[in-house]
Amino acid sequence: MQNDSKWMQIQKVVLDHLADIILTVLLLYSLIEPFKELAWAELVAGLIVRLPYLMLVWVPQSLRNERMRTLGILVIWMVTLLYAQFFQAEYRIFELTFYLIGYTALKLPVHRSSLLGIIIIIGNAALLYVDQYEPNQILVYSMAHAGTYILCWAARIRRESRQDSKRHYEELEKMHAELTHAHQELQDTHQELEQATVRLLQYAVLEERSRISMDLHDSVGNRLTSIIVQLQALPYMMKMDAAEADKAMGTVLEVVRQCLQEVRTVAHQMGSNEAGLGLVALTSLVNEIREMAGFTIKLTPQEQTSHWTPETSELLYRVLQEALTNIIRHAQASQVKVDILEKEQQLHMIVEDNGMYLKENPISPGFGLSSMRARCERAGGSLSIDAVDPHGMRLTLTIPQDVKEIMGGDEQ
Repeated sequence: MQNDSKWMQIQKVVLDHLADIILTVLLLYSLIEPFKELAWAELVAGLIVRLPYLMLVWVPQSLRNERMRTLGILVIWMVTLLYAQFFQAEYRIFELTFYLIGYTALKLPVHRSSLLGIIIIIGNAALLYVDQYEPNQILVYSMAHAGTYILCWAARIRRESRQDSKRHYEELEKMHAELTHAHQELQDTHQELEQATVRLLQYAVLEERSRISMDLHDSVGNRLTSIIVQLQALPYMMKMDAAEADKAMGTVLEVVRQCLQEVRTVAHQMGSNEAGLGLVALTSLVNEIREMAGFTIKLTPQEQTSHWTPETSELLYRVLQEALTNIIRHAQASQVKVDILEKEQQLHMIVEDNGMYLKENPISPGFGLSSMRARCERAGGSLSIDAVDPHGMRLTLTIPQDVKEIMGGDEQ
């Protein structure tokens, strides 16, 4: 395993420096190839001239910068010209200039690269002209160098394009991972919000049941106490005045009927069937807002004929909560009506106020209204906003009676 790992590291180093290795081999070959024909002095001079070329490639990246590279290329080029003049080896200029041209096109910034390339090509042409080379030959050399520059520049563009694409792809992958993480956090937060809403509904139901039990104690309890007192007095009344006793008996019967009707109503709301819990929660919310806001709120529910799913109850509760909150903040209303009715397999909730809203000055829906509308649409329904004459707003929610699930989440 260790041998395989070392081999892979060697392969990576070779691939990363493949171009540098090729350039090094070519430089050494240009010196070794005519080895038999060279004198020792010329061979040593050729090696010394090529050392700076090798340094351009193998000097650590940390020691390189634009100015040092530019200055190094100019110095190496002038040393090469002197070498060619001293040893009458102008053909070496032609060979080594390919290296400088390619390095300039691949490594330097655009403005420095193009300017330095032009200087080298024109300088070489001038030197060849001084050495009385044929114009056609000078033109061929210059065009070859210019073509090399263009090819290397195109290779650089492709390389940088691939690097940019790779970097862009890595950034996209990182962004995708962050978005995935954020999406998961939002889903977790939404789940927690839904659970909190359900607990809030349950709390509202318990609170309303407590209020109803207190009302029963205060109203029915007092009436039953009154009935007991009248029944205890009834035998004495029958002895003294039969007509008055009959009248008292009628009063007692009427009070008993009222108590029975009130107990039946409460029992219908608080029975084991959970279908009415959503309406109980809405009633509790309206009572709470009425005590807090200081304006009149009237909740008028139609007799419930269908079973509300927990999702339906939650949707109605959250929309009504947001609507009443907006009225408190912005409407400056004194009266609010909330009507709930079922019609043609549709459940409708209408919230109407007499606030300052005018048809001539339409509002732009904020986050609250937008989230309510989006939530209704996900449930297969709609939410509309209309003006009330002479002033005020009517918010109408319409959803199917059999809402099963509300996808997504909206924080109020």
